[in-house]
Amino acid sequence: MLKVDINLLFNVINILLLCVLVRLFLFKPVNKILAERQASVDRSLAEAEPVKAQALALEQERADMMKSIEEEKIAVLSDAQKRAAGEYEVILSDAKKQADSIIRTARAQAAMQKDELLRQTKSEITSIIVAAAAKVSGVGSQDDSALYDEFLRKAGESDGD
Repeated sequence: MLKVDINLLFNVINILLLCVLVRLFLFKPVNKILAERQASVDRSLAEAEPVKAQALALEQERADMMKSIEEEKIAVLSDAQKRAAGEYEVILSDAKKQADSIIRTARAQAAMQKDELLRQTKSEITSIIVAAAAKVSGVGSQDDSALYDEFLRKAGESDGD
């Protein structure tokens, strides 16, 4: 018969027992932990996909919003420039109207002052001539004044023709 050494048999049994124990107490818990971690990572990745999709959608929405805001800003600035140009034209038109009004008023006042000055000058000249004629001829001032008025009327009629 075969002779097997008992030590060899115990060594084989010990090795088998050690393999069973290592597998039972070391590999199963480690594999279990690895499986749990893998499941956790898979869950995290699965949960991250919708979040990633949502983040991409929000990024696209933000980009669209920024584009629309930029377009709105351009439209508002354009509108403001158009309104400012319109207001500029209105203000310029009002200023021209006021300037024309001031010029007309000034011309009318100048004409009135001229007429007043001419009237005063005629009156003074009449007084001087009447006084001079009275001294020279000794005639009354009312007769001289009437003669001078008639002279001015005739002179005015000849100037008007």
